[in-house]
Amino acid sequence: MTALEDVIRPGTKRGLDFLVLEELRKRTGIMPNEVLKFAMAEMLCNALDTDATRLEVNIATEADFIKLSVSDDGQKRLSYGDVKLILNFENKASSKRGFLRVSRGYLGNALKCIFGYCYALAEESGLPPPNIIIESGPNRYSVALKPDRVKETIASEIVATKRKDTEYTTFTVMLPTASQLCSPSALKDVVFATSMVNPSRQISLLVNGDKYSFGCSEKTEQIRQETSVLWYTKKQFESLLNDFLRARPDTKLSEFIALFRGFTSKKAIREILQKLNTSNHDSGNAETVQFFPATLLRDVPQKRIPQLFSFMKLKAKTVSKRSIVSVLGCVGEKTFEQLRERQGWKRLRYTKIPAFRVECSNTANCPSWYGESGSCDSLDHVEFPYLIELAVFDRQDDNEGLKVYQCVNFMASMEDIFSRIFDVKYRLGLVGIKGDMPVTVVLHLVCPVLKWLNYGKSGLDE
Repeated sequence: MTALEDVIRPGTKRGLDFLVLEELRKRTGIMPNEVLKFAMAEMLCNALDTDATRLEVNIATEADFIKLSVSDDGQKRLSYGDVKLILNFENKASSKRGFLRVSRGYLGNALKCIFGYCYALAEESGLPPPNIIIESGPNRYSVALKPDRVKETIASEIVATKRKDTEYTTFTVMLPTASQLCSPSALKDVVFATSMVNPSRQISLLVNGDKYSFGCSEKTEQIRQETSVLWYTKKQFESLLNDFLRARPDTKLSEFIALFRGFTSKKAIREILQKLNTSNHDSGNAETVQFFPATLLRDVPQKRIPQLFSFMKLKAKTVSKRSIVSVLGCVGEKTFEQLRERQGWKRLRYTKIPAFRVECSNTANCPSWYGESGSCDSLDHVEFPYLIELAVFDRQDDNEGLKVYQCVNFMASMEDIFSRIFDVKYRLGLVGIKGDMPVTVVLHLVCPVLKWLNYGKSGLDE
């Protein structure tokens, strides 16, 4: 059965936004000269979200364009229908941003943004927009974007041909060289940083003939897929339930409740529904609905959704500080030690810092806001865990000096994401680590709620 969260496709129309550079900048949080780095990071993210064990990245200059290809050996094969769904510009993308859990893909519609940048930057440079190539199994799809300026829609012309069947699925895009794109060394850093927090994947990189290989260590755990009702505000919860209602109205109430941490047992679901039914009785309204595990979402009155949220929130168990690592997942000291051995580096110093972030609209009466014990009655009170891993490696003297890599949810960030709250190089200087020292530092943030990170995953907003 298809996972429920994979079918949510909210219906807000987007018109030509995906082909307008200013709109793309707002959507992604990046400037045009960062697009190549953004494209590679997001295409890597999509490949890593499969069951692939091997990834191949190829970057080459062809005439006026830089061609970027990312291949993975995952089991999923894309059909013509899958490709059409990927190219559906009319609606919001998937539900990735609806679920508050650890996820590599924060943007949700990253592929559409990449395709849009290819078109818009080529048009700005006076070049014919290049086709997008998608290869999977025995099929090759050549895609041309066809905007209708009058209707403000984006259609896609897809030409399907047969090819020799391989074990790889490949996405290929082309960006104009005139866009002042980043250097090959910056791209290598993105791939290398990503490999460090995905150590069980073998990733190879080919940049204009220069080949690099990263990974792979013994198999590590997958990213956790847990979500907790405690991480949602009332509005977010209502929005998520209504997304399910639009996409699959026949979803059972028990199926929806079971998506949340602590509510997978029949007993927990029965207790929540019992509370809903008791509130029916207490209200004295003879026309109220009786709620059962098999009740369909379409039969849940809108006015009862806040009550459902309230009862779930009261019954949900908080994550203890010592459980943060097991709930969110991390790379871990053992895996970083394997990386040290593989690279031939001298020494590893490692620590992990678990913590909570509190957000509440009722700060005056919120105990957690002031670090006190006790619960908050506000339905808009959220308190979610996060984890920061810090790995410091001493290398052999290679004349490359200090290298700092910053990652978010098992993906490389493009920029200094901690700059507003934590000056990494300054702090390193305080403990005697200077810029000319052969030291590699990995900072890794793992968190289920990243609204405090901008869309390009390039900086914390607060």
